[in-house]
Amino acid sequence: MLFPAPPRLADLPPPPPGKRGWPWTEERPRPSVEEAEGFPSITIVTPSFNQAAFAEATLRSVLLQGYPRLEYVVMDGGSTDGSVEIIRKYERWLAGWVSEKDDGQSHAINKGFDRASGEVVAWLNSDDRLMPASLQAVARAVLARRDAAAWVGAARSVTPSGRLIYVNEPRGLDLPSLADWGGAGGFIQPAAFFSRAAVVRAGPLDERLHFAFDLDFFLRLAEQGPLVGTREVWAEETIHPSAKTNAQRGKSLAEAHVVQIRRGFEEVAKRQMAAELQEWDVLKRGTLAERVKLQVNLALRPLLDRVRTRN
Repeated sequence: MLFPAPPRLADLPPPPPGKRGWPWTEERPRPSVEEAEGFPSITIVTPSFNQAAFAEATLRSVLLQGYPRLEYVVMDGGSTDGSVEIIRKYERWLAGWVSEKDDGQSHAINKGFDRASGEVVAWLNSDDRLMPASLQAVARAVLARRDAAAWVGAARSVTPSGRLIYVNEPRGLDLPSLADWGGAGGFIQPAAFFSRAAVVRAGPLDERLHFAFDLDFFLRLAEQGPLVGTREVWAEETIHPSAKTNAQRGKSLAEAHVVQIRRGFEEVAKRQMAAELQEWDVLKRGTLAERVKLQVNLALRPLLDRVRTRN
């Protein structure tokens, strides 16, 4: 397909008052024509539903990549909070978008992937962002490992105001480690990019799953080829109370264990469930000191995982 010229900062609508920095008032150098000639085509799908507080930054973080072979599709689920008006502001730079009722996030992503023509595909939720020049880094990773089923970078986790919480680096990208999600393996989804050929072989996201459809997809994808990781920071996720994995953590964990069992990792599921029940028991019945210690350990777990990965 023909790819439109990526917009420059001056081409985009002005940022809202008070917004500065990336992706509002900054852009990065673009690849040279010679370098860009060998880049793979990339399709990014953004599923969107009532995330107007974050959606504009998401759109701009993709469009300001300056990536010459980008296909960007937005699948809105019929938002009523002003998201559609934001999407319309940027529609001239989109390969396509819709705003219509869907059957949830996984359904929206599948619809977007059905439209995809890129050699590499990814989804970026409407409350997450790409970091500057990350698509150039993805392209270099793809060219270095054409045999991979996915290429995964590190990601920043931030508060809604943009304050850094921690940087999460990918670890344990083989199938058994990924099945022990949050233990031996894991990564932050916005920093993951997939071979479209491997996605076709793995099959679409399971629309029956509401929370763990991504884990199920990653496990099936890992059966198609290696997942290649890097410590380069490619994306940023927003941690906020209304995010569904935070708001409904119990259901999210339960569905993840269903996926583990269904994919043949019953012992991993049992071990994780036992640990979670012990944590719950401490939070409900433990002494104040025990509860505080557990909460501190849970808060520090991502940082400790990062240290273990480096060592």
